Amino acid sequence: MKIKNYKNYFTIISLTVIANLLFYPILVSADLQSDLQNEINQKQSQIQELEKQIAQYQSMVKGTRAQSNTLKNTIAQMTAQIKKLEAQVRLTQTKISQTSLKILGLTNDISTQNIELERQKSNLGQTIQALNEYDQAGPLEIILGSASFSDMLNQAQYMSNLQSGLQEKLTSIKELKVRLEEQKTQSESQKANLEGLKKQLNGQTLVLDSQKDEQGDLLAATKNQEKIYQSTLTTLQKQQKQIENEIFAAEQKLIAAINQNSITGGKGAFIRPIDGVITQTYGCIVSSFARNSYPACNEGKGNGGFHNGLDMDLETGDPVRTARDGVVSGVANMARYAYGKWITIKHDNGLTTLYAHLSVQSVSVGQKVKAGDIIGYGGSTGYSTGSHLHFTVYATNTFKIEPNRYGYPTPLGGPLNPLLYL
Repeated sequence: MKIKNYKNYFTIISLTVIANLLFYPILVSADLQSDLQNEINQKQSQIQELEKQIAQYQSMVKGTRAQSNTLKNTIAQMTAQIKKLEAQVRLTQTKISQTSLKILGLTNDISTQNIELERQKSNLGQTIQALNEYDQAGPLEIILGSASFSDMLNQAQYMSNLQSGLQEKLTSIKELKVRLEEQKTQSESQKANLEGLKKQLNGQTLVLDSQKDEQGDLLAATKNQEKIYQSTLTTLQKQQKQIENEIFAAEQKLIAAINQNSITGGKGAFIRPIDGVITQTYGCIVSSFARNSYPACNEGKGNGGFHNGLDMDLETGDPVRTARDGVVSGVANMARYAYGKWITIKHDNGLTTLYAHLSVQSVSVGQKVKAGDIIGYGGSTGYSTGSHLHFTVYATNTFKIEPNRYGYPTPLGGPLNPLLYL
């Protein structure tokens, strides 16, 4: 009979050496994690500082809105708006950098946990193998394989210790696997966040470029002279009123053509395109703000007009989302008249939605969109006294796009109260 030398059981002690070697990358990784966390914290400080700057620029924008309508004040408002947008771009860039660092940290964590998991699996395997060999050995083999009675007792005690620690090792491996899955989930979440930030940065950059172009066009048109600006403004306001009255007259005729049987769904058919509060509802406006003349809304109180949708408060550059699945049916720019830059979307419930006064349009005619998709970014283009979204709901069977007297494509249709469908 071949007698095994059970001193070999003590070679399991060498696992400690192996573990230390495997643990070395973890120590290195810990240093890397510390450096990454420091960088992430620095980015967070930068983010907080940029958010303060944006708040200051926003106060400047609001302050200039309240001032008289002069070229100087208009340029000052545009400048403040541009500075705010530039700060927002830097903020998003910083968030992208911070998110990338977080992804790198999670990737490193996952790698570290994988190394530790493999180390513990190897350790567990060798422990189980040693215990199996010990259990299969007969008493005579163990006695003859030991140098002394004391040696035999040491081996027995060591194996007992290994056996008692077996459940602990199994629990540790299970916990490692759970942590690993959590880190993978976090990593995927951060990657999705990164993609969202990249899209946001692209949109913000487009809005910033649009604002700079608008300011440049104004300076070029007025030659930076207040007299020219006021003269242009007076003429433009008269033209804007003409366009608004023409739209109102056309829509009053189209209201009579609405086919209610072609419309399905009611309250909750649409989601809100933005989170901003409603600043102007659908229906009559009795104030100097009224843009079209409608005697039925006058009530002997002065100016009266009809508002064919909802106005919702937003800041220039805020994303605007489609209210329901649909197909983009119109994308156009009316310059400084009526809706400015606008988008219309045809939906499957017999309704068409209009999103107006945008700074940037991010979709094209014929494109399919899902509820909640970003279709553009808010602004104050067209006949607008400040950044907001104009949202109109038309009966699709009445909707059409026609050029106005100045040749700009104009959305026309029988309007319905959006609150009936939101």
